[in-house]
Amino acid sequence: QTSCLCMALCGMARADVLARVQVEEHVEYYPIQGRDLRELAVQMQLRGPAHSATGRRTAGTTHWSVTWSHRLSMRDGQCALENLNVDAVIRVTLPRWDGDRGSRPIVREWRRFLASLELHEATHVRHGREAASAIRDAMVAVPPQATCALLTRELARTARGQLRRYTRLTRRYDALTDYGAAQGVRFEF
Repeated sequence: QTSCLCMALCGMARADVLARVQVEEHVEYYPIQGRDLRELAVQMQLRGPAHSATGRRTAGTTHWSVTWSHRLSMRDGQCALENLNVDAVIRVTLPRWDGDRGSRPIVREWRRFLASLELHEATHVRHGREAASAIRDAMVAVPPQATCALLTRELARTARGQLRRYTRLTRRYDALTDYGAAQGVRFEF
């Protein structure tokens, strides 16, 4: 009985937490030039962003980071989470080619390639958004602790665990799709 009562009360206290997630998204472009697909591919290899895991230049990337801040308070002899802010910043970098007009075969292939790249990066954007929400949900679920120092450590451990989980997920996605190549992020010469 006591443990059920504690669970209900602890759950009510956590439901009282004011928790928000704010996501800021940016799309940045780098210019490329070329008259054929090979020239465009070379331009992306020279000017494209460096992939954070491999360091190699890629056609496009998505970087996301999640931070959090919180306010704690003592309630009934325990330290509880009172307020939580989770912020995510997501940056997508894509190529921009100024020759993408008309209906020539190179233009059609460029549009197909870019649509595939945007689709691949959209999944990374979704991972960043989901990571922020998962961090919020996991931190709100942390029960009150005897001291605020203990609660601070447990909140940080919980948030870092979610970050690791979503970082592994996004890396596994790149491995499964061969960094998007299996989704069409390659030129059909």
